[in-house]
Amino acid sequence: MRSSRVLTGAALSIAALGLSASSAFAGNFGKIEVTPNPVKAGNSVNLNSSDCGKNGSATVDASTLGAGKVTLSSKGQTHTENVQGSLRVPAGTKAGNYGIGGKCSNGREITGTVRVSSGPSGKTRTGIGTTSEGSGTTEIAAGAGVLLAAAAGGVWMVRRRRADDSA
Repeated sequence: MRSSRVLTGAALSIAALGLSASSAFAGNFGKIEVTPNPVKAGNSVNLNSSDCGKNGSATVDASTLGAGKVTLSSKGQTHTENVQGSLRVPAGTKAGNYGIGGKCSNGREITGTVRVSSGPSGKTRTGIGTTSEGSGTTEIAAGAGVLLAAAAGGVWMVRRRRADDSA
């Protein structure tokens, strides 16, 4: 009985530590929305972020794509709380996910992902597929922690019931 309590306590401590550690690594990055996403090599994508503040601007490094630096601005936009810009994905870019990142004029860092497809641009979403798109480390760690806590609680309840039955 005592060992199961120690095991349960250790498991719950590890789960709590894992959740706090994953949120520490998450950072405070803003998001760059990329449309269309995925895009076929040779086509252009629009970049948009609402994390740079009203009348802000940003410089985004898209060198992973071979596209250099791109400036996002709210000038000439209807919604001045968003910064916008576009970039052309070079024709020779291989299919895959390419991280882009930049810094806003207000000091906030922003990140996004450009997905380059080998097929036609703008994949149709039919409702079939995965729900993991957009899931970050924090959500995955939280789900794992909940599952671990449930398993530990189940083991503890079974062990406790067995101990009560044998008395």
